[in-house]
Amino acid sequence: MSRKLPFIFHNLQGSQVFALAQQAGKLGYDVQGFIKDIEEAPWVKQSQYISRYAPTPNLGEINAGSYALNIKKSGLEGVFVPLVDDIAEMLAEYAPLLRKYGMRFLTVHPTILEQSNTYYLQQYQGKLNIPRTAYCNGDALLQTAIDIGFPIILKSFRFGFIRFDTSSDMQKWLNNQEDYPLHLVQRVQQYIPGAIRNMATALLLFDKESRPVRGFTARRIRVAETMYGSFGETVAAQAEWIPELYDAAANLLSQLGWVGFAEVECKQDEKGAWHLLEINPRLSGWSCFAEADGAGLLPAYYHLNTEDKALEPACLQRSTTTYSRMIASTMHEPDWENFNHQTYKAMLTFPENACFGAWDKDDPQANRAWVSLMLQRVKQRRLTLPQ
Repeated sequence: MSRKLPFIFHNLQGSQVFALAQQAGKLGYDVQGFIKDIEEAPWVKQSQYISRYAPTPNLGEINAGSYALNIKKSGLEGVFVPLVDDIAEMLAEYAPLLRKYGMRFLTVHPTILEQSNTYYLQQYQGKLNIPRTAYCNGDALLQTAIDIGFPIILKSFRFGFIRFDTSSDMQKWLNNQEDYPLHLVQRVQQYIPGAIRNMATALLLFDKESRPVRGFTARRIRVAETMYGSFGETVAAQAEWIPELYDAAANLLSQLGWVGFAEVECKQDEKGAWHLLEINPRLSGWSCFAEADGAGLLPAYYHLNTEDKALEPACLQRSTTTYSRMIASTMHEPDWENFNHQTYKAMLTFPENACFGAWDKDDPQANRAWVSLMLQRVKQRRLTLPQ
């Protein structure tokens, strides 16, 4: 009998990656992965779920080729799970080499990654509306926004999304702007008005024949504050089966010839129509929440990478679970709004239909390591908040 392959996760020091690794461990899989510095992430060493880890610089500190070489040097082999964009892009670019090194995964072709940008989907006619999108230099920003039509949102860098409702608002901002990196290529997109709860995400898994075999949908409740407002990552959400969103996302990606995971972020307008915000070629940071709700994305992905037998399409979510990111490593923000005695009590009792991210009742030593980090962050936050 052949040895059962482990799941392999990158960036295990990150709370979101670690939370999904815990879900894989709860399902009975062997879990291994890469970590930047084990001394800075004691929860990995103390977790009952992680059987092996290899120190590797984060992708971003080294180029993709060097990262691939580190994978080879680690000796780790198994089913690789992508949770950030640059890792997913590396899998697409270096697929033959990484498979030679013993990694199994599903990935789209690099040209399909490019085609999934809303800029290239402007002519798409389907169940998802595509917001007008353009790229420009900083000196052409105002005219580009006028051509798209206000309101617009700039998406030029990770924590710098900023919305403008009128051309005069943008002009005033440009007249007084010194810090915004206008030297970067600017991404300008039509803004879809509406509350945060109008935003929802579909997670999908496609097999090698571009068939959607598993899916999960959820509605956002809160997002992290960034430099210019509430345009950050999801910190709280509610599992909700939204069939029209799932069908629309599956239809678009099937037409593209998608393979592997996709996170399709959308927003519903006042008339009920869904608009595509972006497509990410990976699982979402809240995928631990999807698995806690019964989505079954991880077992299906493992099956597709290790078995010859096809999977029949199914959506298995229960739509009963809430998610609040109470545990967050330093590159992410926790759900600060939910830090209260009622939540602490819930975290200690581990209610069945609540997911708090990297907080697991069967991983108490890892929990203690996270508590130490979060107490430091809470103290630091109190010191920096205005009195």
